[in-house]
Amino acid sequence: MSQNQSDFKIYLRLLKYVVPFWPYFVLSILGFSMYSGVQVLLADMMQLIVDYIGGNISAGEGGVMSRLIHRVGGEEFRLEDARTAIVVLLIVLGLLRGLGFFAGNYFIANVSLRLVHVLRCELFEKMLFMPSAYYDRNSTGALISKITFNVEQVTGAAVNALKVVMREGTFTIGLVAYLLFINWKLTTIFVFAFPMIGVTVWWVGKRFRKLSRNIQNAMGEVNSVTNDSISAYREIRLYGGAEYENNRFEKASQRNRNQNLKMSFYNAISPTVIQFPVVVATGVLIWIALGLTDAMTPGSFVAYLSAALFLPKPIRQLAEVSSVIQKGLAAAQDIFEFLDTPQETDKGTVEAERLRGDISIRNLNFRYGPDLEPVLRNINLDVTAGTSLALVGLSGSGKSTLVSLISRFYQHEEGEIKLDGVDVRDYRLTNLRDNLALVTQQVTLFNDTVYNNIAYGSMANASRESVIAALEAAHAMDFINELPEGLETEIGEDGVMLSGGQRQRLAIARAFLKNAPILILDEATSALDNQSESLIQAAMQDVMKGRTTIVIAHRLSTIENADQIVVMESGKILEQGSHQELLALQQRYFQLYNKNFEE
Repeated sequence: MSQNQSDFKIYLRLLKYVVPFWPYFVLSILGFSMYSGVQVLLADMMQLIVDYIGGNISAGEGGVMSRLIHRVGGEEFRLEDARTAIVVLLIVLGLLRGLGFFAGNYFIANVSLRLVHVLRCELFEKMLFMPSAYYDRNSTGALISKITFNVEQVTGAAVNALKVVMREGTFTIGLVAYLLFINWKLTTIFVFAFPMIGVTVWWVGKRFRKLSRNIQNAMGEVNSVTNDSISAYREIRLYGGAEYENNRFEKASQRNRNQNLKMSFYNAISPTVIQFPVVVATGVLIWIALGLTDAMTPGSFVAYLSAALFLPKPIRQLAEVSSVIQKGLAAAQDIFEFLDTPQETDKGTVEAERLRGDISIRNLNFRYGPDLEPVLRNINLDVTAGTSLALVGLSGSGKSTLVSLISRFYQHEEGEIKLDGVDVRDYRLTNLRDNLALVTQQVTLFNDTVYNNIAYGSMANASRESVIAALEAAHAMDFINELPEGLETEIGEDGVMLSGGQRQRLAIARAFLKNAPILILDEATSALDNQSESLIQAAMQDVMKGRTTIVIAHRLSTIENADQIVVMESGKILEQGSHQELLALQQRYFQLYNKNFEE
């Protein structure tokens, strides 16, 4: 019962997305109602045609169309006049059925496509503001699957299922009403088939729900493996990983195939199982009706029989809707769980037009999860505005985590980080990040022009002159001038058309253009050759003036001029001081520097 209530709530929430499109929805209902109504009248026309052949048309008797034709023709209506009227009625009904079918399908498709658009946009917008920890836990393929595969499944439940319910539901209601109109006592036999149908639909629906969730997970796994293989095609070929990736994909695809095959099994068997009680009830009804031929005209009997034989098909299709709905509900539950996941916490109220750049860190501890080991332990650090801080240490020592906490990509709970005397958590998130510029070793560029990659986001309105100045400061104009279309050259996904050093210089130019008071350089020169690095270092000295700069570097030669150097290991600060002071200590920094120099 709890599960049914949950399904009901999910479905109601899903239907709320359809409400704004109610005019199209109403037009679709009217279209399908017309289509179904005409279908019933076409069955009724059998009575008129058969009785016409047998000469049994009498005023006020027979089915709906028979009575209509007599009412229109009046008391003087003659048998031979019905011939033309029947043909005209068939043509008119055929046109009305086609119009209803078109309107029902076209307007419901309109609703479906609008729903897909709204859901995808809402999911994409939500993804833009999810916490970093969420991306750490979920693969790219699984996230993409939500926007592509899951949304399509949801529209199946919200729209396609409703289309079948409206079309076949109105047809079923029309047929039952017509059968009751012809002979209500005989028609009550169908009532005994409904409990068996209900129990079967409930059982099959439970299986569909479980299988649908398994299919979604399997589809996410397929997307994940595909995404990994596309992103790392060079590494796969260089390290001979093709067979391994093939096996990974085959297993993921096999799992997806197995789950879909199970779904196909239940899809194939459920109509037969569901239709069986309907067929039995129809058989009993026809058996009884055959014994009432004296009480019915041949036309009425044929019309009744036609309508009764029509019933199993719409009932079967209504039963099949269960699989579509269960697929959609499983996908909708996944989507709504994602939409209900808290996005980046932002309880800050402080807004600063431009920070000075004073950084103060006290007793800072941090771990990525409650059951994981601490990544930072008792960090205490002061950085005066306008000075440079270099963080050095082996990989995994906590350097990148520390700068991620300053920019609030992760939230710390123990200790404090203050900018200009205000806790970073008290700033409005957008305002805090407006005052930060970041360049990492994993350069991110967009499948767009060089110009749009520099004048990106909040800097989109920057003048062309300022963009060029930023590129010149990053020593990037030399290679940009050689590109086919200069600044308007599209550089491909993640800047694939550029070398590593060129990509990094574009990222540095973007940071230059932002002109933020706090600059974070996380291995920003790691992909540069010696010549490019020397050019960038010269530009760095200029851009660092008057700004607080935090530099993470493995090449210790690049941070010799830093105002303050901090050596980190296992999440702790081991040493702190200037380059000369730390060398004089002849401890950890001295060892790292000499090793670096030798390399």
